[in-house]
Amino acid sequence: MMNDRVRAILSRWPLMLIGSLLLLVFIGAATIRESYRGWQVDQEIKALSEQADELEGRNRRLLEIAQALQSPERLEVEARKRLGMRQPGERVTVLNGFVASGTNEGIFAMNVVQEKPVITQSNPEQWFNYFFHPDRLPPL
Repeated sequence: MMNDRVRAILSRWPLMLIGSLLLLVFIGAATIRESYRGWQVDQEIKALSEQADELEGRNRRLLEIAQALQSPERLEVEARKRLGMRQPGERVTVLNGFVASGTNEGIFAMNVVQEKPVITQSNPEQWFNYFFHPDRLPPL
């Protein structure tokens, strides 16, 4: 009898081992899949948090720019520059040949626009003058 009982248990042992391994593989795969999903969610949260921080910083910069543009000094500069307005009693003089470039503070710098000289010498003559007669070179 004992022998039959041992044989019955031993005959079920491979079946139980295979069933246990399949259950272990199934549970392991589910655990790995859920861990990976959790990691993906964490990465997405991190990326969205960084994007939110970047957008908040950009929003702050835009608010600062908007406030700076609303200042009376800046409004006056823009009115003069873009709309050609002037203060009462002011006289405006237009200078031909000058280009005005404005800065953020409203200070204008006048730059002279010069035409490039027309060169009548050939390329070998220019090189010869460059090395041997620099006084004959056209001004830059």
